[in-house]
Parts: sequence; structure tokens; C-alpha cells
Amino acid sequence: MNTKPSHGPIHFRSPAKILWRTIHKAWPQRLKAYEGVPPPYDKVKRMVIPDAIKVLRLQPGHKYCLMGQLSKEVRWNHYDTIKELEEKRKDRAQVAYERRKPLTKLRVKAEKTVEEQLGPQLEILAPVKY
Repeated sequence: MNTKPSHGPIHFRSPAKILWRTIHKAWPQRLKAYEGVPPPYDKVKRMVIPDAIKVLRLQPGHKYCLMGQLSKEVRWNHYDTIKELEEKRKDRAQVAYERRKPLTKLRVKAEKTVEEQLGPQLEILAPVKY
């Protein structure tokens, strides 16, 4: 916009807004983008889209960039803050995982003992089990 640059194309700096600007035409109401993992979603199990994994999509040696690093280079001021918050979240997740690990071992052990005790009754329970 040569006559009034403030009316011109708006270039967002945050990674969430860059992604939103790129994709929002397809799903304007359904798309939500965040920097980092916000509190309601930090306790939900993460899912991976196999078609979006960098190792599977890019050929070896090809260049790539990360949204956060790209945003930092276009003067987004919150890159370091988000990085610190992500480190805290990962530490909390590691503590929770260490707390859950012995419980899962006990559960597997209990399932094996119950399986041994039930023995022939498993064929009767198989259709009910899901």
C-alpha cells in the first residue's frame, strides 16, 4: 500500500498468528493456534501426525526452519519467554512421568497375575472385554 502503508498487508510476528494467517481461510472457526502448550492442553496426551513428521517429509540435506526461530528473526519479542515456559513444562512432565512409571509396572504385573488366575475363563470373558 504505497499511499497509506498502515492500510497495507499486515505481517504478524508471533508463530501462532503466522500459522493462523496461512491456514485460516480453510477453517476459520475451527483453527486455534498457540505459542507453546497452554494450560488446558498441557495435561492432554500429545498426538503425532505421521504425514507431518520432518524426517518423513523432507529429503536428507534439505533446509528447513522452525516457526519460533523465524518469528524471532522478524522481531517477535516473546521467543525467550516461551522457551523458558516450555522448559518448565517439560520438567513438570518428566516428574509426572517418573511418578507414573512404577504404577504402570505394577499394573502390568497385576494384569499378568490375574490372567494366570483366570486361565480357562478367559475364553468366556473375551467377547465382553474391549
